Amino acid sequence: MMKRGWFVLFVAVAFTAISAAPSSAFNQPPLNLGLTDILDGGVPGVGTFFTEYVQAYKSDEFKDKDGNDIPGLADIGVLLSMNQLVHVYKHKLLGAHIGVDVLLPVVSISGNGIPTNPGLLGDLTAGPFLQWLDTKLLGRPIVQRFEFDVTFPVGQYDKKYALNPGSNLWVFEPYYAFTWFLTPKLSTSWRIHYTYSTKNDDVSPSPFNGFSTEVTPGQVFHFNYSFEYEFLKGFRGAIAGYYLKQLTNDEGSSGDIQDSKEQVFAFGPAIHYFFSDKFSAGFKTQWESSTENRTQGNRTTLRFTYLF
Repeated sequence: MMKRGWFVLFVAVAFTAISAAPSSAFNQPPLNLGLTDILDGGVPGVGTFFTEYVQAYKSDEFKDKDGNDIPGLADIGVLLSMNQLVHVYKHKLLGAHIGVDVLLPVVSISGNGIPTNPGLLGDLTAGPFLQWLDTKLLGRPIVQRFEFDVTFPVGQYDKKYALNPGSNLWVFEPYYAFTWFLTPKLSTSWRIHYTYSTKNDDVSPSPFNGFSTEVTPGQVFHFNYSFEYEFLKGFRGAIAGYYLKQLTNDEGSSGDIQDSKEQVFAFGPAIHYFFSDKFSAGFKTQWESSTENRTQGNRTTLRFTYLF
């Protein structure tokens, strides 16, 4: 039950996220775009577990509102260490185990010729959840979870930098995740988010944000997906990715920022191996396409989970 991907990029005087980028809109905060996938609807078990994600993102393409290249912008690279601590209680509510989730990102950002904050600390995310482990859909097992996350603006942020590890706003994000076992070996996992962000009231005016000194990112619908198969006992391969669609325009100090809605789709191969009931590891790489008002690049992720 891994969490939100924190590749926070504030580019061209607007901050962006894990796969985000600079310029014109590019104002969305860090979001879980592809950080979680295989068997995402479940948890390792009742108790406490820790997950470490190491993710590298690289982009040299910046897309406008029509999906065309924006020339003359620098390459961007981000190295993320996402640290997640989760506790699942034996106690139940509505037939589901009660749990709590905490995530802290550490981020290193590089951008050729772009002012970059040397700080490493991103924003803290925490949330309660309900985890169902023994339900069925059409006679087949399905594990599912509902969580409500809040992101606290405690990360390092300074408006004089175009790239920051913190976003300087609050984020409220409910999500629903499930894994449905279509056969004993074939399964599909989805995590469906709705994102609401508050105002960043300390940004540098620029043509890309309507010369506003404050920006409120538009509301967003996004999901992660994977189609998985157990090739060997404990070893699953998958096609996995994510999709994001911004539903409302960003807002500046003078109203809506026109043509600021973001979009991106990604897919790629993923594998995950369960060494034991307590320890598992995964690897994946994903390529982005159909991008609007964001950077377009590649994201590669290593993931390790240990149940204490």
